[in-house]
Amino acid sequence: MLRIAILSMTFGSVLAAWSGCGKEETPPVQPAELLPENPEGAENDGGGKVQVNTPVPEGHIRLKTDGMPVLAQMNGSAHRVHEIDELPYTGKVMEFHANGMEKKEIVYADGQLTRTTEWHENGQKKMESKLDASGLRQESYWDQDGSPQKKPAPVVAALGRKMNWSYNVNARSIDIAYRGKSSEIILKGFGEPDDKTNGVWVYRGMKVQTARGLMTTVRFVMQNDIVFQVSVEP
Repeated sequence: MLRIAILSMTFGSVLAAWSGCGKEETPPVQPAELLPENPEGAENDGGGKVQVNTPVPEGHIRLKTDGMPVLAQMNGSAHRVHEIDELPYTGKVMEFHANGMEKKEIVYADGQLTRTTEWHENGQKKMESKLDASGLRQESYWDQDGSPQKKPAPVVAALGRKMNWSYNVNARSIDIAYRGKSSEIILKGFGEPDDKTNGVWVYRGMKVQTARGLMTTVRFVMQNDIVFQVSVEP
């Protein structure tokens, strides 16, 4: 009986081995690897979400998300910039009047402002400011007929430019007080803007205290001559 049992076990082992020949063993299924909550090299996008960094394109520098945001204007709205060119900008920036005529041309060389030219709506040159060979800035002015003019007298700053403002604090904060106000009220309170492009009125040299520190530039985003949005930046 013992011999029969041993033979039976041996035959069963051989049969199992033979039936497994020619078949690839299937590796055991491993559980999916869980990503860590804050993977190395990840950044918070400001909304509580963690995103793994993507490679920085050649010639670019990625800005830190925990620093002061760098903003750029596009289609009348401010957008945060996450990457900038590594090399200082060389080239020009153009602005145009509503009739399509050139309004302003700003020229940079290695990141430094070298020339600014402005034109009247009729196409006549209005102003040109450029650096001479010695590094001094020379300015020239013309009227709408093309006749040379003296440098315009400085405009007395409007009361709104002299005040110390707060931001997003109470009803007297600049963003709350002027949201929904007409362009006429903005002109009366702050005077002509330093820049006006695509419905965005820019006032520089301001004093606006925020939770992030003192801001000196205010942007009024206008829609149908009404203030739609107010933003500030250094």
